[in-house]
Amino acid sequence: NDAYERTVLETLQVDPNRLLQAENSGMVKGLILTLKGTPNISTRGYDFYSRYFSPWNGIPEDPVTGSAHTVLASYWTEQLGKREMLAYQCSKRGGSLKISLKEGGRVDIAGTALIVLHGSLILSVS
Repeated sequence: NDAYERTVLETLQVDPNRLLQAENSGMVKGLILTLKGTPNISTRGYDFYSRYFSPWNGIPEDPVTGSAHTVLASYWTEQLGKREMLAYQCSKRGGSLKISLKEGGRVDIAGTALIVLHGSLILSVS
């Protein structure tokens, strides 16, 4: 069996400082971890799971990363042979994404967003 439950990623302990120590060339901006899901189980199954770390950009772990899933869409389409997938990012907050890889390489991503900051920016023009 090459599919795993999402608890494998949810319980994985990743130290952002160790990532920074392991890669300090400035060429790496993020790390995606992914594994095949269990889409055919009776409860809500996912085609794949992921986590995304970017301590090189000051983000120890991103809760749900649309940009990472544009890359994962191509990878999992090739692995699974399907263009419509359901994904789950296994961060502490977590989130489900509906992913569709279109002809020409365009990726459509749908999910629920969370506003983490709201405010106003006032610019003065001299």
